[in-house]
Amino acid sequence: MTISDLITMARQNLWRTRLRTTLTLIGVIIGIGALISMVSFGIGLERNITEKFKSNDLFTSLTISTKAFNLKGGPRGRTQQQQAPETAVPLNDSLIGVLQKRPEVNIAYPRLNIPVRAALKSDTSTTTVGSLPMAMANYPPYNQLYAGHYFSTDSALEAIVTLDFLKGLGLDVRTKDKLEQYGKVDSGMTLALSDTIIGKELSLLSVSLKNASPFAMMGGIQNMVDEEETKVKIVGILKDEQFAGPAMREEIILPINAAKGLPSLGFDRISDLISNKNKGNQYTSVYVKTKSMDDLGKLKQYLDQQKINYFAVDDGLAEMKKAFLILDSVLGIIGLISLLVAGFGIINTMLMSILERKREIGIMKAVGGKNRDIRMIFFFEAGFIGLVGAVGGIALGYGLTRIANLIVNTKYMKTADEFVDLFSFPWWLVGGSVIFSIIISVLAGLYPAIRASSIHPIDALRQTG
Repeated sequence: MTISDLITMARQNLWRTRLRTTLTLIGVIIGIGALISMVSFGIGLERNITEKFKSNDLFTSLTISTKAFNLKGGPRGRTQQQQAPETAVPLNDSLIGVLQKRPEVNIAYPRLNIPVRAALKSDTSTTTVGSLPMAMANYPPYNQLYAGHYFSTDSALEAIVTLDFLKGLGLDVRTKDKLEQYGKVDSGMTLALSDTIIGKELSLLSVSLKNASPFAMMGGIQNMVDEEETKVKIVGILKDEQFAGPAMREEIILPINAAKGLPSLGFDRISDLISNKNKGNQYTSVYVKTKSMDDLGKLKQYLDQQKINYFAVDDGLAEMKKAFLILDSVLGIIGLISLLVAGFGIINTMLMSILERKREIGIMKAVGGKNRDIRMIFFFEAGFIGLVGAVGGIALGYGLTRIANLIVNTKYMKTADEFVDLFSFPWWLVGGSVIFSIIISVLAGLYPAIRASSIHPIDALRQTG
């Protein structure tokens, strides 16, 4: 019996009981649809996060700090600081000069974090000022600002602010082309066009140490520190970014030389002051961007040899992949349960078919049909159900994910600049779903096929009706 004959017989036999076959197919379609939808969500989540890191060049950068940090979670999942000795090499301009001369390095500059009170007209917010050199203008996300432009020079009294900072001032800022794209303005927020923010003067009130003598300390904090005002012009607005590179924690960014000239205490905590003084550190951290991911690995080897502590996003990539593997496994098991239930439906369909076709099986055996031929007929019928069910399940899963994407993007992500695809359908997932469905279906038809082939022809021919 040829494969063509088996396929024809399987199709004809299933069509004779099309109502029962359709109900069985529905079970397989739902099972495959649930499986592929859930797994595609886990894959899509991993892809979105990984691509966001890559789009912001975070896999080619690292931060050198006085202490090392570990991405592995401690008690209750908290990230813990490693019990590692502090970096022996001082974080100063000399180290930055050495790093900039290395062939792997594109950019190296100090990270400055200065707490300020920022005032835009009558609105005031407490935030942190960061800094960037002019060279970062060519890298994301700073080369794709929401509005405005990058700094003109490293010393210009100019600022790039984030949308979050403006929201903290009660401003819902939108560009002209996005003015009608979203719904109503949130209550308590004032709608503002981005063009009206660009060029505005921003007052930065920072605290500086004016007198550190013992007599001043005895007189109280008011005799030690002073608050000074620096006025800068807003030239750009940065998008809301979950992973926005070196200045992701700062809501106001200044040119690096302008930030260095901003009055400040020079430390955020007393421990930082003591540590920097004892170790000769000018900075608490240094940001380094390499030319490629391979260069990042080479730079890590150099820093390890020099016993310089650093943190790189790709250090946590392996841990992140493990987490996503667990998530994909859990989602896959949930979808697999639905497919296994459909497998029992296939077994039931095949067993009912044996009872109805017992006399037919006996005739086939009486005219020379072999047990192998009988088994193959039922295997092909089960496999046909698996194949059609897989195609239908993939179509169902894809359709459901499109609907879910549309709902999430229109209802919960109205202010997003671009459509976010929460699901991913790589070729191996689609092809694997088809193969897996056929395998499950054939396994489900294994017992009915063996039972059908074991029927004695004489007993089958004696059956009436």
